[in-house]
Amino acid sequence: MKRVILWILFLAVLAAAGIYFLPDAGIAVVEFGGWRIETTAVGLTLIAVAALVVLLLVWRVLSGLIRLPARWGKRSADSRRRAADEKLLRAWAERQRRQTEEAQRYALAGVEDGSLPPMHFQVAIDSLLDTFDPARQGVTRHSRDEYRREIGDLFETVSRRFPKFAEFLRLHIVQRLMAVGEIEWAQEMVEPLAETHPRDEAILLIRAQLLERAADWEALAALLPTLRRVKNSRLTGDELLRLEREILQGRLDAAARRRDLDGLSRLWAEAGRNVTDHAAVVVAYARALQQAGADRSAIELLEKRLSRRQEASVLHAWAALDHEDPAKARQRIAKLVPDDWQEPPNAPDVAHAAERAAFAYAMATLALEEGDASAAQIWIGRLGPLDRDVRYLAIAARVHAKLRDSGEASVLYERALARAGMEPSADAIVDGR
Repeated sequence: MKRVILWILFLAVLAAAGIYFLPDAGIAVVEFGGWRIETTAVGLTLIAVAALVVLLLVWRVLSGLIRLPARWGKRSADSRRRAADEKLLRAWAERQRRQTEEAQRYALAGVEDGSLPPMHFQVAIDSLLDTFDPARQGVTRHSRDEYRREIGDLFETVSRRFPKFAEFLRLHIVQRLMAVGEIEWAQEMVEPLAETHPRDEAILLIRAQLLERAADWEALAALLPTLRRVKNSRLTGDELLRLEREILQGRLDAAARRRDLDGLSRLWAEAGRNVTDHAAVVVAYARALQQAGADRSAIELLEKRLSRRQEASVLHAWAALDHEDPAKARQRIAKLVPDDWQEPPNAPDVAHAAERAAFAYAMATLALEEGDASAAQIWIGRLGPLDRDVRYLAIAARVHAKLRDSGEASVLYERALARAGMEPSADAIVDGR
């Protein structure tokens, strides 16, 4: 419309200029279809201007009528798009109310008309994934397998219609599945991404986390060289070392279940010193040796570690082993710790409180195995606060049960079971187990 007004003004200015500058420009005669028009040149100019204005107005009206259905369609599409966007917002609100079915229904209702159709599928999938999250579960009407099939169908639709968005959605689903503990399903979802983007840092990190949580140590060991080449702030030297230790412990456990002593020795020999020089790894190897039937080797391994460094976890693991001669074991362990640990401390030993308590626990355990409940009671008195470890409560309860102090034993057993998150058993309290 602005263009029409401008053209009319332009022609009016031309006509005014012609009248002003050419007042006596001559006569113009126009004959058309038997009609004869005689006028001045200025009049002809005015007629031409009027004709042009009429033609412009007619053209605007006709073009408006022609485009009218398209305008109505666009207005209708805008209305449908706004309605679809409102349904998407309603779906988010229903998710927060933990109404899975309603959220899915609202999300998919406007998928064809929404401003962001892929987001409708994402909200619908998220609402279904909420049924796998204990913190967000609402009223579920179907089984987990049925919800899983629905998620798979929706994702296939997204892959077919929006292939570029599908990769992002796949990664989003993997992260949601990891958060709710669906590790096996998450691994199935991430494998296509790992194949199409073998060098993507984020995908490599997610895959490593999944393999670690799935305890697939062989696959994680195969991935470790690739992780070492990744330049990422999260993959520090300490983090890679932690992964190496986790892998070694997992492999040791697997070999122990097979009772493969040769395999255990080979794994330990092949591991680097920086990997094996850690209390948790040494304890894991000792437990694997014990599980494979090599108790004596496990004892020697832990005593060798204790001869260099006294650590509470190693002392706990040493006490849990099966010692053929508890009296000789007590003598050996006494030689591996500082001499003053065998006497009550004159002052609180803040620097080695945990280690001294672990030594007292080991001595009390062996004394009890030897049948010397009185000596075990003395060592129980040197444990310090019993509530620091459920093992201390348990050994104290066993000692009191051995001394026929059933009341104190019952109290200690209840405290131990409460700390372990278990219900106390009356039979266990009576029997002293």
